[in-house]
Amino acid sequence: MIGIKYINKVMASERGTAILIVMALIAMLTSVAIMSVNRSTTDIDLSFNSLNEDKAFYIAEAGLHRAMVELNANSSWRNGFYKQVLNGGYYNISMVDSLTDSTLSDTILLTCEGYFDKSISNLEVWITPEYYNPFKYAAYGDDSMILDNNTCTDSYNSDSGTYAATQLNDEGNIGSNGEIKLTNSAIVNGNAQTSDTGNINVVWPSAINGDSTSTAPVTDNSGLVTDADFAWAKTVNNAPAGFSGDYSYNPGLSKLTLGVGDTLVLASGVYYFSDIELRNSANIQLAPGAEVTIYMTGDFTLAQSSSVNLWRDRDPITDEKRTHIGNPKDFVVYSKGDNFTLGNLTSFSGAFFSETADIELVNQVNAYGSLVGKSTTIANGSCVHFDRDLLKYTTKKVKAMHLIAWKQS
Repeated sequence: MIGIKYINKVMASERGTAILIVMALIAMLTSVAIMSVNRSTTDIDLSFNSLNEDKAFYIAEAGLHRAMVELNANSSWRNGFYKQVLNGGYYNISMVDSLTDSTLSDTILLTCEGYFDKSISNLEVWITPEYYNPFKYAAYGDDSMILDNNTCTDSYNSDSGTYAATQLNDEGNIGSNGEIKLTNSAIVNGNAQTSDTGNINVVWPSAINGDSTSTAPVTDNSGLVTDADFAWAKTVNNAPAGFSGDYSYNPGLSKLTLGVGDTLVLASGVYYFSDIELRNSANIQLAPGAEVTIYMTGDFTLAQSSSVNLWRDRDPITDEKRTHIGNPKDFVVYSKGDNFTLGNLTSFSGAFFSETADIELVNQVNAYGSLVGKSTTIANGSCVHFDRDLLKYTTKKVKAMHLIAWKQS
């Protein structure tokens, strides 16, 4: 009997222990379950936070893209944006430029803030302008580009030396939005491009010694020089204060005339003219180190043997005649006139731009630099020598705004 009672007591004790063990296991599993639920909740919260942060970033990025569109439409736009709603969030855009921070030069600093729920994303972006360069061709004629009778283009680099030392039978490129035509042994030492499909006509033995295409994008030179630019030039006109030499100047008409054999020297500055006429053997030269920009509303005419931005002397040792070519970038002409005519045996060193002028090189003309007009005709032994240094020339007109760097903070 004692044995049976002892066994029953032990079994009762083991049942109590088992209950305690089961309860402990239940408590432990419950704790694990609670911890798992809490961790899952935390993970869900973290996922939502990460998702909201991503949404805030993309909202800020969308604001940046909209600001870029505004800047490319109007490079002077500085209004920014405030609380522009987008996909359940919003963005702010603020801008700083050289007007408030002179160290920025022409760079614009954009701060883009994106908000979604309680998440914020900040972007700092640096934007710089790409300025327009009209002087990328030896010769350009918007309506037509014609070379006839032993004419040519080539290139040199005034930044590296003389024409003779840096001349290349390459990079004397021509362009048009209309017909390009080469006849009677005309040679283009460079590329030729037009947007007028199929309208490049080369009559043997003429040749284009580079690539040619008649499916180029349309070149838009409109608005490069505005009426406001001409009005400004008139107010700061350096004529006749910047003149020295022989000349005739009508201030009422803003007309400049050089008589036969006259030589006019121009000091640095901006000049405003209606017409410019150089009669036989007349010369326009620049003072040493001068940089001249001319705005004109009429015709520019060079008569026989006249020249612009070139001068001749004799070697002091050999007594041989020498011709010095001034840097084309130092003599820049913007014209609203109808004609730019370079007559027999004339020479021109400069960069000429016009949306309206017909350019004609009549006979044995040498033009150094770049010629851009409504139409351009190079004839009878004339040549245009493109100055590759003009590829670095830019105007005040902004071609596009570019993002150069960004960071997320």
